[in-house]
Amino acid sequence: MINHFLYMNYKKSKISFKLTAILFLLIIASGCEKSPVEEVDQESPANFIPAKNKKYIYRIETDGNYAGKATQWISGEKDSSGIVVYNLHSLLETPDASMNMENKVFVQGGKTYHELVVPEAWNQTLKLFDAMPNIQVVKSELFGYPAYLTMENLIRENSILSLSGPSLQGQRIEYTNNGEPSSLEQHLMLEPGVSSVETVQVAAGSFVCNKFIYSTRSKIININNEGEYQSNGEEHITVWVAHGIGTIKQQSTARLVTVVVLPNGEIKELVTNTTSTKTLLEIK
Repeated sequence: MINHFLYMNYKKSKISFKLTAILFLLIIASGCEKSPVEEVDQESPANFIPAKNKKYIYRIETDGNYAGKATQWISGEKDSSGIVVYNLHSLLETPDASMNMENKVFVQGGKTYHELVVPEAWNQTLKLFDAMPNIQVVKSELFGYPAYLTMENLIRENSILSLSGPSLQGQRIEYTNNGEPSSLEQHLMLEPGVSSVETVQVAAGSFVCNKFIYSTRSKIININNEGEYQSNGEEHITVWVAHGIGTIKQQSTARLVTVVVLPNGEIKELVTNTTSTKTLLEIK
């Protein structure tokens, strides 16, 4: 059954999904529309883009246990329609695997922009569909992209973290299962947050930060000849960001939910609760 297969996909991709979220859920595309640009030097401390020619090393924990480390640095830049776009490279290393991410960031209108990442779990869904002999993917598309998580650059009470672009990001897959038409949609929605000002002490030092608290909601909708099944999840995120660096510390609490149809036809909802922390250890 396809729903049982989706559960196996969920099990296989859960680790990469959680660790990708720790890395900040963000990315930006180089194709930006022309619009007025605030002239802010990337080297200035007036935004949340890391300084060039430095590496930022983070410790990552999940559920209170050491899970690996992340190293981030600006690996390049280019002019896109008058906007200087910076490539933030992230190398995530765990005891079992490693993952590279290319996240783009830029400054415009007094805000730091990060384009939202397409979750790695969505890519894994397509790969696993392609590997199933009884599954034929008819159509696959993303919607709601590009979209950007934005942070107001001023460190002050009630600075805003919000979404710029479509309010919903998703993946839609149409497929046949043993000839029966079916579909799968995966949705993400960001709920904005506001900041408080807080000085945070980590291994890399003491930093005056905007402390943003915000949430993301997720939904999986699977429709097949047996009906429609939905699962809903949520993640609550607290992130401390400092000028000229970006993330100093990030904590998240997630409730990951999926719906599984067992071989006997029983429908079961599986819930996984996790906590994650990312903390700046060192600046080289």
